[in-house]
Amino acid sequence: LELKLIADIGIVGVPNAGKSTLLSVVSAARPKIGDYPFTTLQPNLGVVALDDYETMVLADIPGLIEGASAGVGLGHDFLRHIERTRVLIHLLDGMATDPLQDYAMINDELALYNPDLANKPQVVVLNKIDLPDVQALEPLVREAISAAGHPFMAISAVTGEGIRPMLYEVKRLLAAATTAATTPAEGAPIVIRPRVEERAFTITREDG
Repeated sequence: LELKLIADIGIVGVPNAGKSTLLSVVSAARPKIGDYPFTTLQPNLGVVALDDYETMVLADIPGLIEGASAGVGLGHDFLRHIERTRVLIHLLDGMATDPLQDYAMINDELALYNPDLANKPQVVVLNKIDLPDVQALEPLVREAISAAGHPFMAISAVTGEGIRPMLYEVKRLLAAATTAATTPAEGAPIVIRPRVEERAFTITREDG
């Protein structure tokens, strides 16, 4: 028996990228937040309210490190929860030594654990854009991510900058993923099931 959380969106990234802070800003969830790696030891869920009473369920997945697909850093315990999500927010730490290397490493670990994870729609989000060093780095990261074919956004989970547009982009990807999941593939057989009509019966008892 294996328990997997069910969420629309999974937030993935390296330790200390700001995943828990982001979840606490966009939802009422209150995950543990600290300025050290592996603050989050289990996934946290939060409900994000959008316009017209629309909601999305986000899962803050604990930080992934190199070798997670082989179980390093409790990688299996974390990665299994991503399988039940439809879209990923791939959060990059703008103050990391090499955010693009982190981006490649996370995607490699997803593919090694389950090739389907690497094919999930994802929006790549550069966090901490309120800092001058990250602002200077942003054009380079944007160009590389766009070339890789993923939508790119820049936000600050602390100040809230860029978060609303990011949520609308995630909503767009989620709607597209949901439609794709419910639309039969081209050439797939169409199964027509006969309608079962409801009938009412009266049962009487005759004594003797």
